[in-house]
Amino acid sequence: MSRGGGSGLSVPDPIKLTLSYNLSFFLRFSNEPFKSEKMQADVGNVQRSFDSVEKTLPGFTWNFLRGFMERFGLKDSVDIEEMSLRLSALDNEIPMYSSIVPHSHDLEKYAAELKLVLSRIPSEIPGRNEFIDLIKQIAGAIKNLLDCIHSILNALQQGVIRQDLDGHMINFVDYSKRFSSALKGFFRDHKTNELYASANMLVQQTNLILLFIRNTR
Repeated sequence: MSRGGGSGLSVPDPIKLTLSYNLSFFLRFSNEPFKSEKMQADVGNVQRSFDSVEKTLPGFTWNFLRGFMERFGLKDSVDIEEMSLRLSALDNEIPMYSSIVPHSHDLEKYAAELKLVLSRIPSEIPGRNEFIDLIKQIAGAIKNLLDCIHSILNALQQGVIRQDLDGHMINFVDYSKRFSSALKGFFRDHKTNELYASANMLVQQTNLILLFIRNTR
């Protein structure tokens, strides 16, 4: 599973595992070598397609899987917000690209770290001490990302790019405050719905920042 830093699988685990399982199932009962080779090639193309789209549209796989669950009625049997949050760090491989935006690689790294710690909320929330420690890690990850954005803004000249990035930062700060409010609500009523939803919105805003940076060349 890719956890950022440029290592790990290039295709998110759920998709790769599903494709591999269906391919192995087909090959088990196929006696036609040509079809088998073509199927293997098609699966490879699908994997590369997801990888390629993710590099241009960060969060695509996350949105795809979330939409898939909603489209096929899985929200009746699965907590969509929780599942989305657990999946949010699966697309964290940091792509290599050139950008006119300074410190873009640092921003990629801090964004991946933030999405990773946010994705751990459902796993850590049952243990109070572990969850409190995770909250501190999330706060640190948010600060690191904001500090990096400030460094980028300070390095950019006045213009459209700086103005647009500043707008993204303002939205990110707003969603960070909403997440903080949701945390306070959780400690009052111990309900996870609002907390998971606000964490997912913070993930989405992080992906929008990455989208802006990756497409500013």
